[in-house]
Amino acid sequence: MSAPEPQAVPTEAPPSSSSAAGQRLPTEVVPGPGRRRGGCLLWVLGLLAVMVGLAFIPGGEKASFHVDEEFVLEPLLELPPLGPIDLSINKAVIYLWISVAIIVVLAIVISRTIKAMPGRFQVVVESLYDLARDGITGSVMHVGAARWFPFIGALFFFILINNLVGLIPLPFGHHHELSFYVATANINVTIGLAACTFVFTHYAGIRARGGLAYVKSWAPADAPPVLKQLIWGIHGISEVFRLVSLSVRLFANMLAGHAILGVFFAMALVFQNYLAAAMLQAGSVAIYLFEIFIAFIQAFIFAILSAVYIGGALEEGH
Repeated sequence: MSAPEPQAVPTEAPPSSSSAAGQRLPTEVVPGPGRRRGGCLLWVLGLLAVMVGLAFIPGGEKASFHVDEEFVLEPLLELPPLGPIDLSINKAVIYLWISVAIIVVLAIVISRTIKAMPGRFQVVVESLYDLARDGITGSVMHVGAARWFPFIGALFFFILINNLVGLIPLPFGHHHELSFYVATANINVTIGLAACTFVFTHYAGIRARGGLAYVKSWAPADAPPVLKQLIWGIHGISEVFRLVSLSVRLFANMLAGHAILGVFFAMALVFQNYLAAAMLQAGSVAIYLFEIFIAFIQAFIFAILSAVYIGGALEEGH
């Protein structure tokens, strides 16, 4: 029996030059520069028409808005005073409680969800942790960085969370309206934080070298006696001004930012014009985004200055 002959497989003949020439390939139409300029001009004219329309649309009655009322601490829950200390609960206390609650919840969630292969949230948290440990404490404290990192890190995260919570509108404004308020815009809060740094600075210096040796280190050992007394006096005054500068810097920056936001919202109510309101709200959005940056930078500055003061008290050349 002979093997079957292989059958030829039909192949598709290439298109002839005549058929290819008869078919036109689709070509992409590229708009010319004139058409693009015409489209941009239409967008500009449309935007101008919207702005003119907003300018002539009548608004409501003019309303009054007092920015300073947002910073008045009216007692939400009155408690009997403890001597000269008022123990009443106001919105500054509420904001502090909210910040502490957020920190506690975040700590619990992070401790239970930490993974060897971190996700986006864990990467952000680890980056902030590295910033507090290496970028703040480790970069300026040559002695005692490991011991004092918990305090410096707690300062950084506590101030940062407080500043960010202040950018969330909550119903604690005038007549229980939604408003922006930040606890660090209260001078009592910032003085309390600065007082912690002040106390721990001198505690660290006295614990490391003893009280007398620590005070003696405020002036150079080879300085004349009269000059030493002058240097001690100047250094003592500078320690007090450190307390003032730490507290006032944080307080003033957070107060100013929130006051500017309040002014922009108040101007929209005063003018009662849709065009002015749209422009003011656009400006308030830009300021709001800038306040997020200020929230981070102010927490960073407060923490790094605290690390500088404590590290300086620990060093022998202090």
